[in-house]
Amino acid sequence: MIELQEVTKLYNEGRPNEVAALGGVSLTIARDAVTVLTGPSGSGKTTLLSLVGLMARPTTGRVFLDGEMISGLPERFLTAERRTRFGFVFQRFNLIRGLTVMENVMLPAAPLGEAYGAVRARAQARLASLGLADKAEIPVEYLSGGETQRVAIARALINDAAVLIADEPTANLDSALADRFLEIVAGLRGEGRTIIMTSHDPRIWGAEVVDRVVEMRDGRVVR
Repeated sequence: MIELQEVTKLYNEGRPNEVAALGGVSLTIARDAVTVLTGPSGSGKTTLLSLVGLMARPTTGRVFLDGEMISGLPERFLTAERRTRFGFVFQRFNLIRGLTVMENVMLPAAPLGEAYGAVRARAQARLASLGLADKAEIPVEYLSGGETQRVAIARALINDAAVLIADEPTANLDSALADRFLEIVAGLRGEGRTIIMTSHDPRIWGAEVVDRVVEMRDGRVVR
């Protein structure tokens, strides 16, 4: 379970161009569920996602993970938590051109020092589960949009993350690929993973697999 208590986030704090991205957000995100953050551009949902995933710290307030306050931990501990508990799928997927699909998927495991063979076997199994076993050795720049997204999901889960975080995961996908993504989400939820997404897309926040929709506006939760 992830809990935020009266969280605020200021950018350029104390300067003339100070921006309040979040203002006093309190929110509990359930384990083993699919939660979607929605709202217009500038509503604060991506900032909130970055705090939940420990990619940023709140200006004020607290973030708890499974009952432990983590927002005040030193950066080296936050880095370890990000690597092992969270997997990230970015809006533009951020795969590294020039590397193969397999190399991209295995990359987040490198800092953990696990045996190469074990990581490769896990990556191959995840790619197979996503229908990409035959793409493992090709450079990522030759993939289609849907394939690129699935590789990004495999990479996000290579360290067996319990929480998958996705920022606008269907922004550049057509309806058929969005439906395929929702099927993958349902499968991951069935594995006992927690999925947290931002989305403008009514196909996503209206989907049957979604357990909760959190609507944001002007840096606050409104519904």
